[in-house]
Amino acid sequence: MKSLFIIILSIFINQQITIAQIKDSATMVVAKPQKKTVASILAGAVFAPRLHYYGRTDDLKSNALLPTVLIQFDSTGLYGSATSVLLNNKVQSLNYAGTIAEAGYRFGKQKGFAGNIFGNKFFYNTTQLPQSALKEQAGINLNYLNKTINVTTAGSAAFSNSRTDFFTSAGLNRNFKWKKGKSIFILTPTAVVNAGSQNFTSAYYKQNTLASIPLNNTLVTENSRRFNILSYEFSTPFIWAHKKLFIIATPNYVIPESVITIQGFPELSENVQKLFFINLTALYSIKLNKNK
Repeated sequence: MKSLFIIILSIFINQQITIAQIKDSATMVVAKPQKKTVASILAGAVFAPRLHYYGRTDDLKSNALLPTVLIQFDSTGLYGSATSVLLNNKVQSLNYAGTIAEAGYRFGKQKGFAGNIFGNKFFYNTTQLPQSALKEQAGINLNYLNKTINVTTAGSAAFSNSRTDFFTSAGLNRNFKWKKGKSIFILTPTAVVNAGSQNFTSAYYKQNTLASIPLNNTLVTENSRRFNILSYEFSTPFIWAHKKLFIIATPNYVIPESVITIQGFPELSENVQKLFFINLTALYSIKLNKNK
């Protein structure tokens, strides 16, 4: 169950990264939408070689293939996307785990303040879920873009049947863009700090007594919650765009923080390590134009 919980959280995080990469790739390559364009469709897939939740990993060391399609209405800023999740680990091979649907609104331009508001919902391919399994998420990304360095911030609330968790992040990045023939290359060194809700379980033994006579000890567990820094992440997305094709390679280095460890109860402790991996993305863009 612990592995399932980590996988669920990992999927939500990877989906957000996937959608952000797709939207940002199209925006950076095409400075302005064509006047005759009604909408843009981007379809493709992301391979995530290591699923993690801010450096917390599942026992199965899962990876995933994420087929994705996004449609954006250029004149209004509205967009919608769907991302399917094919899980792969030592007990299953590209097993369909579910689909995440997202709807949102993008605002701003390529300079100054810009961002998006979003909401998404997960449709699981299983009924055997913990109460803490995430069901919906809503949030906002707000960025300040300029020629020197981009400042990024984000905040979100993740909803389950048993609780609501809150997350926030802040980061810096810089875009380096150059063109060769019909190809465009973009390199974006990025540093991000992530913070969010942490749910702690403490355990101890309480001695029972009857008329001052000691009886057997009882194991007592107590739950509490704190808001902590969860990880530091460094990445360098590299985008190659050729006509309607986008290829993205994203090296990532993740340093987990505020690790929960409960001595004597490894099943309640977090499985963490510093991670290095490279996400791979392939996308194809289609423009829907107005009728003349």
